[in-house]
Amino acid sequence: MLFLLPSRLGLLALLWIWLLGGPRAGQAQPACTLSLSGRVIDHESRQALPGATVLLLDTREAVITNVDGYYHFQLCAGVSRLQVSFLGYESETLEVRMAGSVVHDIRLHPVAVALRGAVVRGTRVAEQLPQATGTIAGRDLQQTRGQSLGEALQKISGVTAIQTGPSIFKPLIHGLHSNRVTILNNGVRQEGQQWGQEHGPEIDPFIASRLTVVKGAASVRYGSDAIGGVVLVEPRLLRDSVGTGAELHLVGMSNNGLGAFSGLVEGNMRRLPALSWRVQGTAKRAGTARTPDYVIPNSSFAEYDFSGALGWRKDTYGGEIFFSQFNTKLGILPDSHLGNQSDFDLAVGRGRPLVPQNFSYAIGRPFQQVRHDLLKLSGFVRTGTAGRLTTTLAHQTDVRDEYDRYRPRNDNRARLNRPELSYTNRTTTADLVWEHKPLGKLTGSVGLSGTYQNNRYDGRPFIPFYTNKVGGVFLIERWHSKQWQLEAGLRLDRRDLETRRAIGNSGNFFVATDRFQYTTPAASLGGIFDASRHLTLSATGSLTRRAPAANERFSDGVHNGRFDIGFDLNRPDGVPPLSPETALHAGLTATWHNNPRFNGEVSVYQTYIQKYIYQVPVLPPPLNIRGVVATFLFQQTDAMYQGVDVAGTYTLSPQWQLVGKAAVVRARDQRLNDYLIFTPADRAELSLRHDWHEPTAGRFTRRFAQIGAYGVARQTRIPTEVLDYALPPTGYVLLGAEIGTTVQVGRLPLDVSLAGANLLNQTYRDYLNRFRYFTTEMGRNVTLRLRVPLEFTKKAP
Repeated sequence: MLFLLPSRLGLLALLWIWLLGGPRAGQAQPACTLSLSGRVIDHESRQALPGATVLLLDTREAVITNVDGYYHFQLCAGVSRLQVSFLGYESETLEVRMAGSVVHDIRLHPVAVALRGAVVRGTRVAEQLPQATGTIAGRDLQQTRGQSLGEALQKISGVTAIQTGPSIFKPLIHGLHSNRVTILNNGVRQEGQQWGQEHGPEIDPFIASRLTVVKGAASVRYGSDAIGGVVLVEPRLLRDSVGTGAELHLVGMSNNGLGAFSGLVEGNMRRLPALSWRVQGTAKRAGTARTPDYVIPNSSFAEYDFSGALGWRKDTYGGEIFFSQFNTKLGILPDSHLGNQSDFDLAVGRGRPLVPQNFSYAIGRPFQQVRHDLLKLSGFVRTGTAGRLTTTLAHQTDVRDEYDRYRPRNDNRARLNRPELSYTNRTTTADLVWEHKPLGKLTGSVGLSGTYQNNRYDGRPFIPFYTNKVGGVFLIERWHSKQWQLEAGLRLDRRDLETRRAIGNSGNFFVATDRFQYTTPAASLGGIFDASRHLTLSATGSLTRRAPAANERFSDGVHNGRFDIGFDLNRPDGVPPLSPETALHAGLTATWHNNPRFNGEVSVYQTYIQKYIYQVPVLPPPLNIRGVVATFLFQQTDAMYQGVDVAGTYTLSPQWQLVGKAAVVRARDQRLNDYLIFTPADRAELSLRHDWHEPTAGRFTRRFAQIGAYGVARQTRIPTEVLDYALPPTGYVLLGAEIGTTVQVGRLPLDVSLAGANLLNQTYRDYLNRFRYFTTEMGRNVTLRLRVPLEFTKKAP
């Protein structure tokens, strides 16, 4: 279902919801550090109930009460729904409003019935990591629906995005991105053409019930590429209660006329309670985006995705089959690809598209067309009393077609309208992990992993054919005490990269084969210390070696409005080939929590990368057979990244809350004693939210309102030795607001929200948008979101 939301209609809807009863402020705690704890006790005797199950319904997380009946969650702000159950007692479902840290005891009523038997199921609780992490779940995640993955992740402090126009966002963690950030989609490393700055992650965010960012090196767990951090895209667990349910999402945006529909249906069979299933699909389409002054040409896009999962779970073993397909077609700004040098200079100097365009859903040249398939088979078995063995086998196919602004010079290819560049990347991964039983206070896991990747292209050469084979082994051990948790890990990967590229012209060429073999170790040590009831300190240190990728060595050509030149193709005489990076990372995080007023988190970090691989602009851009485009050259140096992330919440009253976050990154070239190019500018966000406390019954509940400002400073720390096509743009401050409520329509609770971004319709540019040379950013945008949960299970008489 696609629909438009004009600005006037959006404002009328905003007023309508306000007049119906006003909004409510669910808390937007950036670090999700609010504590929900308490005891589960017998209603009559007040005795503790150890072993009771406390289930968080929104995310399906569960904990078991300890011997004294205590439970504990770390949650985001807002309203959380809990279900508490214990054998011989009536289950209790309740809502807890998280405006600050909460202590809530739960009393269960005994049931006087004959007990025929019991089935006990557990849910694995995510382990606490020493690295700084940020999570988006529940209502915070709902407020990002309709955005791309890269856009949504910017709600987390320390995470920004490399942009290509208004529709392509690539996550950037502490200034690092692409080959240095690992993305796990449902537990599988996302593999494809992720090396391109204009290649957004091929993942449908609607599939996720939780997005988690591990900030800083996490290479021991996730592989040697994870120098910058890890993004975890986590669907909710398959349904384990008998019945069928569904969830629908509708999103409309006023600026680009975006309409999005996503639906999910899942079930569990009464006759086969071990069997669960889920199907999900998303359709999204958007027209050209508008700046405050004009329409951005060819910025339309369309996306169609689907996924399905089938699981079988018993107490001692289980398995799951998961398949997803992501399809998108994205328009690229034509002004990024010019015919000659003077046109290029005029386009950069003009700062806006030359040819005006009216609003349209049409997608013309240049554009990308991408398809990503993922098939995953996973299973576990409990190895008696020795522990648990988990295995995952996955295959991915990533097909990316890139169409230039101008049709191919080959008449036959032009008539067929074939892409100028077509990549096909096929990757097979296998992981085997054994988690041993606790040995006193020691727990841990040992694992094996393997990857076989084959990359091919059709059309003109850009990156070579290559095969990439990786084998790895890792060990992680954790020691727990009352106040301490220590963790140490080791990993060793062996990588074999073989490339084949054509050298010469059609009349006289030969195929050059190059082979590169690397051993890339990684080691980490971290700890978490509960200094007091309100203060937790965590620290981590790591060493990681990352092997160069094929594109960093041998990129050579135009793709989607830019020209990339690999290091090994342009290195001066006497300079050795591209070498692996070695990263030394240290981080410290202090979390202040469980306070009635102020709660927050501060993280400081430093990452030194020896032989750091990065790109610099080439001025003037060279003229080639395809015209003139912005050109970038791979280089290698020693780099130092340092920074601070801050996030905090101050509760002014039970109804009012002030939420803020800020991030600072400093990056320097150690060899030249200069700043590094394309480093995120300082940024901060501050919002004020109001929460209307009302009974849970009624037509309008969970009402909230929020207003906030997001500011980005001008990046003044730019290198003096490296020139850019344009100076960094001036800083900007954007005003936003959002209201929402849950509307009870019959038996359906509909979650409705209306959000406005850039409400003052500011004209601005972002330093991390690679199209800032040619156009400004989107203007005012109003977004309407609707979530409809459905339950088809018939209640037992």
